[in-house]
Amino acid sequence: MSLSPAFLDELRARTLLSAIISPSVKLLRAGREWKARCPFHNEKTPSFTINDEKGFYHCFGCGAHGDAIRFLTDARGLPFMDAVKELAGKAGLEVPAPDPQARERAERTASLTDVMAACQKWFAEQLAGVDGADAREYLKNRGIGPATVARFGIGLAPEGRNKLKSALLHLGEDKLVETGMLIKPDPNEFKGGETYDRFRAG
Repeated sequence: MSLSPAFLDELRARTLLSAIISPSVKLLRAGREWKARCPFHNEKTPSFTINDEKGFYHCFGCGAHGDAIRFLTDARGLPFMDAVKELAGKAGLEVPAPDPQARERAERTASLTDVMAACQKWFAEQLAGVDGADAREYLKNRGIGPATVARFGIGLAPEGRNKLKSALLHLGEDKLVETGMLIKPDPNEFKGGETYDRFRAG
């Protein structure tokens, strides 16, 4: 079964995220948000935040991020549709009948979203690695600390035309092209031209 984006948006709008998370995580009020110890990794100082207005949670420690559906699938291990049905029941919504075309679009979108997430993680790893020392120093001089870097998922595109391509080719070259992470030369202008990283230094 697949669901329309409109239904999922309505479901999220009717769901109070903190109420979904609070049964399993002790929450502390922090202004307009909630804070807690992250349920996805061990920590002593709370770095897990919940924003009910925007409907998402974020951990500044491990980078966990998502909405109510994502929390139920990741924290409780529920299948996607079971999570949706549970939230819909609480929100007083009826889960719509299956739409084969919507399912195909949703599966395609989910697949590309996973590819983008893998790319973002890879860029973040480059910034945190040995080759990212100069970039980290630059960010520090600009007043951008580790918490901000983690919150916005800032990363580094290293030198070289094929660094990301080589690292993530297992995800599918066609998908990397479709997401825009790889550039595919026009065959009419560059005969036999190979794809290459869109974002790169130098």
